[in-house]
Amino acid sequence: MSCPTVANPPSFFLNLPTGSITNATAFFLALSFSHIKEWSDDKTVAFRLPGCNSNICLMVNDHSRMQEFMRPGSTIADANTTTEALFSFMAVDKNEVEDWVKKAVAAGGKADPYTLPGYGGEMGMYNRSFADLDGHIWEACSMVSGGCSFSGVNDAPA
Repeated sequence: MSCPTVANPPSFFLNLPTGSITNATAFFLALSFSHIKEWSDDKTVAFRLPGCNSNICLMVNDHSRMQEFMRPGSTIADANTTTEALFSFMAVDKNEVEDWVKKAVAAGGKADPYTLPGYGGEMGMYNRSFADLDGHIWEACSMVSGGCSFSGVNDAPA
């Protein structure tokens, strides 16, 4: 089996389980994730996160494929009942944070499974969260007062 080459490959890979490859594909495409067809098959779908996060690859695996990557004897967490992790990524500004949540809800996700007081304002940021179709919690963050600068980062390869 050969491994297809992808131009400007991502440098970080996040693997998540899903109950439905078809539904997960539709959800993440609705959020403007780029499908990496070369790394996808009937058990895994690969995406590149959009914009300044394009160095991250999301690998969504059905349960049988995900089990291949796990410690023997361990089980896949049900993200609807267990907090496995919080997947945070940067947005350019508050409007982009809001756009992420709107897209997620329009694609069937849930807005704000948790919120920080003042949406993180006391920490110099603005953030909102959403749950995907499998219950994984995602957080879009923007530094709004003296935080990170994002000039030029949207020029990353898509």
